[in-house]
Amino acid sequence: MKKLILACVIAVLVVFTANNNFAQSEEQPLLVVSFNMVAMADMGKVSQVADSLFVPILKEFVDEGKIYSFGRFNHFWGDEWNFNMWYTVKDMATFDAFWEEYVSRVNERHPGAFGSVVKYFQAHKDNIYTIEQQYPEPQR
Repeated sequence: MKKLILACVIAVLVVFTANNNFAQSEEQPLLVVSFNMVAMADMGKVSQVADSLFVPILKEFVDEGKIYSFGRFNHFWGDEWNFNMWYTVKDMATFDAFWEEYVSRVNERHPGAFGSVVKYFQAHKDNIYTIEQQYPEPQR
């Protein structure tokens, strides 16, 4: 009988804990990463466009508090995903709103800019991660 009661208590705790963890994960900040494969000969061209056209607009979003941060990391050693951008945001709704406005601003100020870099992408993939630990915490 004690085992049955203990099993029921554990089952109830698992259900409530699982629901609570899900709710918390919905509120956790996200790391959105865009991975791209670019021929090494084209890395300079793609980097120049990103630095001159995209980065100033992305800085505006950070300054406006619409995203926490962004950055680029390039391949040094490892696999073939060598031109990569990342963004940290409050949640998925924030990312969706940011991305829509970001694309709009870029297209308005620099028509054809996305096409000028995408043509160098041999492959592309996106990943979205919940941020479990970060120091320092982003300002909210």
